[in-house]
Amino acid sequence: MTTAHPIISIDPRSGVPFYRQIIDRILMGVAGGDFKPGDRLPTVRKLAIDLQVNPNTVSRAYRELEIRQVLTTQRGTGTFVAAEPGVAQDQAKRLEFLEKICDEFVAEAGKFGFSLRELVAALNDRLSDRR
Repeated sequence: MTTAHPIISIDPRSGVPFYRQIIDRILMGVAGGDFKPGDRLPTVRKLAIDLQVNPNTVSRAYRELEIRQVLTTQRGTGTFVAAEPGVAQDQAKRLEFLEKICDEFVAEAGKFGFSLRELVAALNDRLSDRR
């Protein structure tokens, strides 16, 4: 069991609710390997102070991630990345989720004029940076 210290950040100008941004950052961290099973997340109070948001906002994000079985909370010990995150359920649900993410990603990037070729190149660059 290790303590995770990846940066969870929010963008107040994005228009996306803060709790949703926290959820997205944690899900991206789990998917990208920044958060590993058993990693301890900051307490609700600590993360709320760091992000300068209401503790209820962080609590709401953590609660939703617990429902999704991505996080587990152990009273008196803390909040941890689940041993087997619920993100990877059955194959059909995983593929459906991936398609949704891709559609949203392509649509959002298209708003800024990026081509599919540019997106693929950027993803390949990020993959190379991770190795």
